[in-house]
Amino acid sequence: MAVYGQALGTSGAPPVAITCTPASGGSFPVGTSTITCLATDSLQRTASCTFTVTVTAPPRINLTRFVAFGDSMTLGEIPGLGLNPFTGRFAVDPGSAYPRRLEIALTGRYTAQTPFVRNTGQSGEKATDGRRRLSSVLAGAGLEVLLLMEGANDLIEGNPRAIDPAVSAMQFMVRDAKSRGLRVFVATLPPQNPLACCPRRGTGAALVEPYNNQLRSMAAAENVTLVDVFRGFGTSFSDLIDFDGLHPTAAGYQRIADLFFDAIKQNLEPPPTLTWDPRAMATGGFPIRPRR
Repeated sequence: MAVYGQALGTSGAPPVAITCTPASGGSFPVGTSTITCLATDSLQRTASCTFTVTVTAPPRINLTRFVAFGDSMTLGEIPGLGLNPFTGRFAVDPGSAYPRRLEIALTGRYTAQTPFVRNTGQSGEKATDGRRRLSSVLAGAGLEVLLLMEGANDLIEGNPRAIDPAVSAMQFMVRDAKSRGLRVFVATLPPQNPLACCPRRGTGAALVEPYNNQLRSMAAAENVTLVDVFRGFGTSFSDLIDFDGLHPTAAGYQRIADLFFDAIKQNLEPPPTLTWDPRAMATGGFPIRPRR
């Protein structure tokens, strides 16, 4: 349905009757439609004007089948929810995990499509182990986009020598996905709080930025999209990182989802091609113009 303002007669012998076709409030096809308004005054003189209404289709995205791969920060562990009595790890909230929050954002914008985000996070996984698991995740799955965020468990012991193997493993996963025709979005790790407790999991805090710097260079070299979660968290992130200093809070996961969404929209949504043209042309015995 398209609604536009009624055309306005600026002269003529009153009363002036104005009808526009197609009428405001009716159904219009996608694209540009020409509206013709006809005015008739009491002396039966007529005048007309035309203007255009453009109806744009709902936004679309080039790819819709996503897989989020990573560790517990992909799975959605939230320390503030307590421990899972069966696993001994922090409880997982699938509804707060960034893949689910991202899926909600995507389906809310791309209403003419059915995008989905498959969550394949695995608690405790290092990037050096993920390189083996990813191949089985991607094999024959009909996926189109890989969302990759991993490496925190490689850094948790605070050993700088773990950075290079972790980045190499990330590069291996990027190339594996690219070889299968997937688009890849690589995320930097969020910041950590080394003083948070207890338990204290932010023990790799000093290595996060050196790791992220190498990750940025790798993403550029591989020509894949970088989602800079670290910078997106900013310098004041107390409400985004939970009490263990490592895992995001529900608000932190939402921030990660927002950052991925912005990157996906920028890189996978085609730019609009239709525009609104308010120009009007009038003919007849007296002036008539569309009302803006």
